[in-house]
Amino acid sequence: MLHLVLGLGLAVSHAQFVARPVPASAPRVAVPLSFSHTPQTLNALGVQHGALLTAALNSVAALPLPERTFAATVKAMGRAYGDYYEAIRPAVFLASVSPDPAVRQAAEALDKSADALMVILGQREDLYQAVKDAAAKDEALDGPDQRLLESTLKGFEHSGLGLDEAARSRMAAVDTRLSELSAAFSRNLRDADLTLTVAEKHLKGLPAAMVAGLPRTQDGKMRLRLDAPTYGLVMERAESRGLRRAAYLKHGNAAAAVNGPILQETLALRHESARMSGFKNYAEMALSGRMAQEPKRVWAFLNKLRLALKEPRAAEKKELRDYAKAQGAKNLKPWDSGFWEARIYEELLGVRLTEVPAEGAWHPEVREVQVTDAATGAKLGRFYLDLFPREAKYGHMAAFTLVSGRELPDGTYRMPVSALVGNFTRPSGGRPSLLRPSEVKTLFHELGHIMHQTLTKSRHWSQSGSATARDFVEAPSQMMESFVWRTDTLVNLSGHWSEPSRKLSADTAERIVADKFFSPASDALGQAVLAAFDLAVHSSGAADALKVYAKVVKAFLGGAPAAGTNFPARFGHIMGGYAAGYYGYLWSRVFALDAFSAFEAAGVFSSEVGRRWREAVLERGSERPESDSLRDFLGRDPDEGPFLRSLNRVPLRPST
Repeated sequence: MLHLVLGLGLAVSHAQFVARPVPASAPRVAVPLSFSHTPQTLNALGVQHGALLTAALNSVAALPLPERTFAATVKAMGRAYGDYYEAIRPAVFLASVSPDPAVRQAAEALDKSADALMVILGQREDLYQAVKDAAAKDEALDGPDQRLLESTLKGFEHSGLGLDEAARSRMAAVDTRLSELSAAFSRNLRDADLTLTVAEKHLKGLPAAMVAGLPRTQDGKMRLRLDAPTYGLVMERAESRGLRRAAYLKHGNAAAAVNGPILQETLALRHESARMSGFKNYAEMALSGRMAQEPKRVWAFLNKLRLALKEPRAAEKKELRDYAKAQGAKNLKPWDSGFWEARIYEELLGVRLTEVPAEGAWHPEVREVQVTDAATGAKLGRFYLDLFPREAKYGHMAAFTLVSGRELPDGTYRMPVSALVGNFTRPSGGRPSLLRPSEVKTLFHELGHIMHQTLTKSRHWSQSGSATARDFVEAPSQMMESFVWRTDTLVNLSGHWSEPSRKLSADTAERIVADKFFSPASDALGQAVLAAFDLAVHSSGAADALKVYAKVVKAFLGGAPAAGTNFPARFGHIMGGYAAGYYGYLWSRVFALDAFSAFEAAGVFSSEVGRRWREAVLERGSERPESDSLRDFLGRDPDEGPFLRSLNRVPLRPST
C-alpha cells in the first residue's frame, strides 16, 4: 500500500480513507502506454496519428448534406480528436519528465507539430461548413451533446473562420507563432541556471542531510541548485540573510533576459488575435467562454478584495515585523518573509488507491497507483507519481492528463490515466522524504486534480474530468486542500516515519493550522496582485509588462517590486492556459470553500456528502454548466460567505 510521508515525521496512508459506492458505469477499458520512446519513434508517432486524424476529418468533410447529422459530424470529429490526443499526450509529456535530453527535445518538437496541425485543422472551411450544416438540422440533443456542438462552432470562429482569406492566413500565422513562443518560454524556465555557489558556513539552518548531499566545487564550496523544494527550504530556514537575498534574486530573475521579449511579443499577438476576432482585447475574448463572462465582473471581484484586505494585511505585516524585530531582524525584505512565516480522499470519494508495479515508466523513481471503486472493486483509472527533482525536469508540481476518460464506439469507457509530477526533497540518511505542511497542501491540491480526472464519467473527451471552465478547474482541488488544515485531520492521518502508531500531538497540530491561517489576508492579496496583473496586461495591448506589473503592485500593495527582479518574465501561468485566467484561483476558491462548508455541516468526513460531491461535480466534468453542478451539490446558489470568513486572521503564536 502506498504511503506518503509528511513533514514533522507524519505519514499519510491512503488506506485510512473509506467510502460510499457510486453507481456502476460502463466497463472501463485501459489503453497500453509506452514511455520508452526514441526521437525517431516520437517523430513517427506524430506523422502516423496526424495522418489518421486528417483522414478521419476528411471523411466528415466529404459527407453529403443529408448525412451531416450531429453524430456523423461533430461526434465523429470529437472521437477522431480523442483518438489523436490519446496517442500524442503521453508522448508529449516526455518533454517535461524524460531524463534523456534528446527525447525531451523530440517530444517538444512533437508538441510543436501537434499545435501546428491544430491551427491548420481549426481553419478548415469544409469542416466548419459540415458542423454548421449539422447545427442547422436542429436535432434534439441532450445537454452534453448540445454543449459539444456549441463549443465546436465557437472553436472554429475563434480560429478565424468567418474572416476573409487574408485575415484567416494572418490568424493562422499568429496562432502558430504563439505556440512557438509558449514552448520557448517554458523551455527557458526549465533550462534556466538556478545554481548558487555558497560557502558551507552560509548554509546554517538548512537540514544537515541536505547539506551533506550537496556537490562541492574544487575550492570546497557547495553548489546549491534552487529547485522548488530547495528554494523553499532556503527561504524558510536559511539563517543567512545574504543567502536568502541571493536565492530570491536568482529565482526572481530566472530567464528574464530571454523571456522578457518573448512575453512582450506574446501580448502583442494575443491582442491582435482578439481584435481580429471582434473583441476589444484578449481578456475580453478569453473570458467570453468562462464563468465570469466579462472582465468587469473580475475587476469588481478583485477590487472588492483589495479594499477588504487592505487593513487586515497591514495588521499582519506589522505583527510579522514586530515578531522578526524581537528576534533581532530589522527592515524586512521580500526574501525574509518566508523564513519568519515558516516557523482523505478514499473516505470521501469512495475509492481505493493501491500501488502497482510501474512497468515501462520513464524513470526508475516513478511509481504507479491504481484507483478502484471501494464498493465494487471496479478499476476506475490509474496515475503515476514522479515526485523528486531531476536535471531539466519540469520544475513545479502539476497533474498531467495523459489519457482522458470518454465513451468509446462500442459502448465501453476509456480508463483515464494521469501523472502527478513534483519536486519533493529526496529521501536521505535512511529517512523517507519528509514534507513540510505547505507541501502536504500542494499534494492534496494536485491529487484533487487527479481524482477529478480519474472519476469522470463524461461522454466526450473534451468535457472529461478537469476539462472545465478555466475559472472553475481549481475548485475541486482547492476544496480538498481544506481537509489538510484541520487539527483532527492532521492527528488522525499522522504517524512518525519510524513508528507509524505515534500520532502528532493535538498542540502541534493546532500550531500547524495556526501557522497556515496566520496571514490569510496577505496571501489572498498576493494572489489578487497576480490576477490583476494578468488581467491588466491582457487588456492593454502591447504595454510594457514590467511597468504594468509595477503599477498593479503599487495599487494593491502600496509599494514596488523588489529591485533587480523581473517577475513577469518567469510567470509561466500566463504563457499557457491561464492567460487572462489567473483570477480563477481566487474565483474558484469561493466555490471550493462553499463546497467544503457542506462537509463541515455534516461532520467533515461525511461519506454521504463525499458521494454527492463525486456524483454531482467530479463525474460530470463540463458536460453541463459548472454552476449547475455546484447547485446540484449544494442545493442552492453558491455563497461567498465561507471564503470571506476564511480570511479572518489567527494571531501569531510564539514557539515553545
